Amino acid sequence: MIQVLERLLNDDTFLDDEIKKEIKQYDNDGNLKIDRTEFQTMLNSYLGTISEDESSELFDDIDKDRSGYIEINELKRVLRNQIMLELDRLKLENGM
Repeated sequence: MIQVLERLLNDDTFLDDEIKKEIKQYDNDGNLKIDRTEFQTMLNSYLGTISEDESSELFDDIDKDRSGYIEINELKRVLRNQIMLELDRLKLENGM
């Protein structure tokens, strides 16, 4: 598992197709970006109903360029950060 995660982190195009596929599923206007409404729908489908305030706070945290959209590179950054956290956890568990 550690080797797989390390490979993902070293691949600049990692998960591009998967992220695009996920965005397309919720991207109602077809611009390959997620707006606030689309993001709320996406979160509700994964997490169940969450408040608009929670959704808005998370959206603002991900939308680093403040464009009003979550773009592929912003989702990749979030996923990369999560992978790094998981990799660190696994290495710690395995005494690495």
